[in-house]
Amino acid sequence: MKNKIFSISLFIALILFIMSPSAFAANKNFSFSVNPSVNGGVAFSAPNPKDDNEQNAYIYTQRHNIYSDGVFWYAVRGSANLNSTNYSGYIRVTPDNASRIVKGYNTYAGKGTSLYLQADTDKYNVYAEGYWYS
Repeated sequence: MKNKIFSISLFIALILFIMSPSAFAANKNFSFSVNPSVNGGVAFSAPNPKDDNEQNAYIYTQRHNIYSDGVFWYAVRGSANLNSTNYSGYIRVTPDNASRIVKGYNTYAGKGTSLYLQADTDKYNVYAEGYWYS
């Protein structure tokens, strides 16, 4: 009898686990090729809707030509223009921190908010590819 109750409990737990929604934010790929003489050196990713209430951006740059002189920046914005809310402030990107950046938001971004990753350079052409989630 105990084995039967245990088996049924285990089966119910498995079904609940399979049917429960994931608590992880979805990754969004980005690919930037920014040039100081085009759009003022600014580019934006596609929208990335938040699927949780955590107030951090996680940015993983996997391929790039970023130099260490500190002239390349990321920012998390509310739309694809410079006048929109800047949730993260500007994040200086260097070869040392490009592979993993975690940045908290200065302004609350609730679940369902569409966010955009902004790339910005003023000095040289920058290529950066990777993924991010918010």
